[in-house]
Amino acid sequence: MTTDPLHTQLCDEYGCEVPIVAFAHTKDVIAAVTNAGGIGVFGAGSRTPSELRSDIQWIRERVGDKPFGVDLLMPASLAEGNREDLEAQIPQPQRDFVAKLMADNQIPAPKEIVHGDGQMLKHARESLEVIFDEKVPIFASGLGSPAFVKDEAHAHGTKVWGLVGLPRQARRQIEAGVDVVIAQGYDSGGHSGTVGTFTLVPEVVAMAEGTGTLVVAAGGVSNGRQLAAAITMGAAGVWTGTIWLATHESATEMFIKQRLIEARAEDVYQSRAMSGKPIRQLPSKYGDAWKQPGAPETLQMPLQGMLVADILAGIKEARMEDWMTSPAGQSVVGIHEIKPAAEVVYQMVEEAQDAFDRIVGAPVA
Repeated sequence: MTTDPLHTQLCDEYGCEVPIVAFAHTKDVIAAVTNAGGIGVFGAGSRTPSELRSDIQWIRERVGDKPFGVDLLMPASLAEGNREDLEAQIPQPQRDFVAKLMADNQIPAPKEIVHGDGQMLKHARESLEVIFDEKVPIFASGLGSPAFVKDEAHAHGTKVWGLVGLPRQARRQIEAGVDVVIAQGYDSGGHSGTVGTFTLVPEVVAMAEGTGTLVVAAGGVSNGRQLAAAITMGAAGVWTGTIWLATHESATEMFIKQRLIEARAEDVYQSRAMSGKPIRQLPSKYGDAWKQPGAPETLQMPLQGMLVADILAGIKEARMEDWMTSPAGQSVVGIHEIKPAAEVVYQMVEEAQDAFDRIVGAPVA
């Protein structure tokens, strides 16, 4: 009897049918991927605790007992304080730069002035309480180590996952007993480090050998051949994000979906201009402006987000498409059309099975 290489330890421990994890900010995508046999992880960084509770209940009504998760940002390096104190830390040159961008390019002020309140960790903690109260199967920390909540999460029946971009981050989380470490290479559209996926994943897999921590590969994954490669490197599955932006279920604007289809791997670039943390994104006039000679340095999180909240809201309200962007990894190269999320799952599985068939020269099932 030939074993199925796509039935990994991730499937055994979490009850998914295939080792594909989908990160998305649209709950419809989460439900679709989970029902197709994968694991959907809902990006809830911008949701209030009450909104998050409603989202979790909505997802659970549609997926039942199937595994899903919620992702929050809990950065280790973060300026904290009340809004007034943090506003005072924003330098005048950065304020002047943003004001000039708005004036020179006829970017209107938003109808409602937007302010960050500098309480990201407080809000994340409140959202964690919702996750535990609702007994969500998986909590993923997209930024910052989740090790400090591991014991509390386990007491509520919630597994703890952490995204890392550097080997030293992975080592700390593995030593702390985090359930799953997502090794996210530089190719990704997330908050990655400077190490490529094919370099990072095997190193983290070696670190995790003999521990109870599983490793999931992330960064530039868009097809089944890469899923097969990740498993061959010792990963228990793949974490994917960009490829779900152009699905039918995604709330991504249609013109952004079209840009995702047209984008090449080399088009997307990393920038700190949105939040103060590096994130790869589609090119835009907004991102380009921060790369020009004479542009000021971006600020640390959450100061950068507070600085640019109004200009970004004004751009969105005015639908200035050339100035709008979306996080996107180099896996944009694998997006060729808009299709249902479930079809993306099935196609990845079929491609991975074909890849393993070519290796062994016989069907794996």
